[in-house]
Formats: sequence, C-alpha cells, structure tokens
Amino acid sequence: MQPEPAWSLPVRVTHWLVASGVLINLVNESGRQHRWIGYAVFGLVLARIVYGIFFPGLRSSRFYWPRWHQVRQHLSHLAERRESPLQGHNPLGQWAVYVMWALIALLAFTGWLSRTDRYWGEDWVVDIHVALSDLLTAMIVLHVTAVLVVSWLQKTNLIKRMMTGKDS
Repeated sequence: MQPEPAWSLPVRVTHWLVASGVLINLVNESGRQHRWIGYAVFGLVLARIVYGIFFPGLRSSRFYWPRWHQVRQHLSHLAERRESPLQGHNPLGQWAVYVMWALIALLAFTGWLSRTDRYWGEDWVVDIHVALSDLLTAMIVLHVTAVLVVSWLQKTNLIKRMMTGKDS
C-alpha cells in the first residue's frame, strides 16, 4: 500500500500560486495588474478553504483549530529534534496559515475599498492596505524561516514535501 502523500496536488498548486501572486504584488505595488493578481490570490485562498472544508481527502488538507497543548507538544518535539507525528501543518504553522489568509482577505478588501467612489483618494484606506502588506511580508519571512528551521531541526525537507507531495 502506498503511503499517503504529505500534501495533495490542489493544496500544493494553491500554495505556490498564492505565494507567486503575493510575491509579484509585493514587487508590483500598484496598477491594474496588481489589483487583478490580488483578487486572484484572494480567490485562490477561498478555493483552498472550500477544498479543505468540502473535499478534505488527505489529513494534511483538513483544517483544525490548534490547542495550546498541541503547541507545547510541537515545541517539545522541536526541542528533542524529532519529527512531529502530525500530518500537514504543525500547530504553529496552522495558526500562521490562518493569519496569512486573513491578511490576504483584508488586503483584497482594502484594495477594493480604495477604488470605490466613496473612498477614492482617501489616504487612510491606502495606509491600512500598506500596513497589512507589511504585516503579510513579516508573516512570509516568519513562515519561510520557520520552514527552514523546522526542516533542519527535524532533519526533513518541508520544501520538497510542498513541491512533490512526498515525504522523502
């Protein structure tokens, strides 16, 4: 019997498309292309949420609300340099996903809001959008750093898992 893949194809595709769209928009900070990529990224996040709720398939695709005892257990596994038995995101990774998705949703909303007749030219809407973008950038740096650190501590290749779907 084949082992269950670490990540399903829809999860991997949406992950890398969202990551690419966010990176493109961080470099291309305005204009029509920025808006449409932002809306597409938000659509991909919604598609991933729908997939996780209605087509969970693999355990790694399912959502869960991490409990504090799970966070402590995960940190204990890291301290012992052993791999977590969880499929999918560890508890801190799951929290990070929820935060990044919320930031993407708020970025789409504030980006759209800044283009409406009522708020066109209002600096505060753009300022909020920029602050959210900065928070998302910080979360991305934290996410990538955590992936590298956890990969090193647990002697596993989390990036390869997200690219191939395979554990080894």
